[in-house]
Amino acid sequence: MAKKQLLGLNPKEYEHPFDREALAKLKKIPGLETVTNAFLNWTYVKWHIIELQGSNFKITEDSCPELYKLVKEVETTLDVADSPEVYTQWGYSINGSTTGTRGNTLMVLNSGAVDLLSDDQLKYVIGHEMGHIKSNHVLYHMMAQFFPMFASMVPVVGAFVGTSLEFVLMYWLRMSEFTADRAGLLACQNKDAALSAIVKMAGLPLKYFDNINEQAFLDQAETFEQMHKDFLSGTMQNLSILTSTHPWTVYRAAELVKWIASGEYDRILSHTTSNTKRCCVCGHVIPADADVCPYDGCDEFESI
Repeated sequence: MAKKQLLGLNPKEYEHPFDREALAKLKKIPGLETVTNAFLNWTYVKWHIIELQGSNFKITEDSCPELYKLVKEVETTLDVADSPEVYTQWGYSINGSTTGTRGNTLMVLNSGAVDLLSDDQLKYVIGHEMGHIKSNHVLYHMMAQFFPMFASMVPVVGAFVGTSLEFVLMYWLRMSEFTADRAGLLACQNKDAALSAIVKMAGLPLKYFDNINEQAFLDQAETFEQMHKDFLSGTMQNLSILTSTHPWTVYRAAELVKWIASGEYDRILSHTTSNTKRCCVCGHVIPADADVCPYDGCDEFESI
């Protein structure tokens, strides 16, 4: 089923407050710009991108048309202008990742995500990664991933910020996942598919995939919150003491359901865009008042 195209979708509309607050703290750290510029010029960053491009299977219209079409559908639904190169890698955890720099992004999907998820569930995962791209998370994600190695090799990092930046980066990294989860839901536009994808990520055995009980998982999340409420209220604000790259899976599901219940998800979907036209080159639908297509710069359109 075709998904509603969310033309002009601004990531600020669905940004999670945990993400916004953590990023604000990160940007207040003295010397961040210096560290960021040094990181961008670090040879290992460039080598990391080359390694991904050389080691994994690239998804194109010719090499894997079905998956390519799915990725393009998500890209169009979320109105993502920075189109990433997409690769698959062997691995049976249900996972994906984004890397690169702004304007040169790469998405990597585990083969397990493609094989073990329905199309709508996979759109949720792809949309999650597209959400990171749309919100410009990718650079800081790379910094969080490689910061320990970078800090040990670049003395100026320790002189400016040291370990404190690593902690704040890792904390923000986890909080950014809540925003990306919302983008994933907006991409698949199927609440059950989004939640069942999270259930599968949480470890549901393959033999029970046909009988997923999302409500039981949400009940687990509610019980988890109630049992550890006092602990969570402190820990979720001080996750910099932990080394995990993602929040707890049940907590992600609970936060997504809270967002749905708030009405914000339906409010975004209810937006209507009139007076649109289609780019003759890439086929994206864009507002009628646009002079050029933001995806490819084309100025030839057809009415729809």
